[in-house]
Amino acid sequence: MLAAHAEAAISSAYVGLLNVAVDRLDAVVGNYIDDSSKIFLKIDTQGFEDEVLDGATALLPRIAGIQLELSLVPLYDGQRLYEALLERMRALGYELWGLSPGFFDARTGRLLQFDGVFFRTPSATPTR
Repeated sequence: MLAAHAEAAISSAYVGLLNVAVDRLDAVVGNYIDDSSKIFLKIDTQGFEDEVLDGATALLPRIAGIQLELSLVPLYDGQRLYEALLERMRALGYELWGLSPGFFDARTGRLLQFDGVFFRTPSATPTR
């Protein structure tokens, strides 16, 4: 978490460290869906959106819609901002359908993060 996040949400703080197992969506999704499943993916991973998308390359053609948290300013170390993620979603064959305001800096009123809802473009062929 970077200073912009900590200053805008003073109750946010690291309280400990926890090691967890991480796996690709492609590796585990078969336990939860079948061929008839309609898939909508919400990614809320504090700056690790690219890693989640990278771990779902085989699944992406089956995902009808994706909701992402998109940041206007860096809130987490190494995260990409909204412009880069908008471009990635376009390259994957998704178009932006809706926006929802999310995280504001209460001191300034500035919007720091919002949710974008994307749906697969009809007849889209991903470029990545």
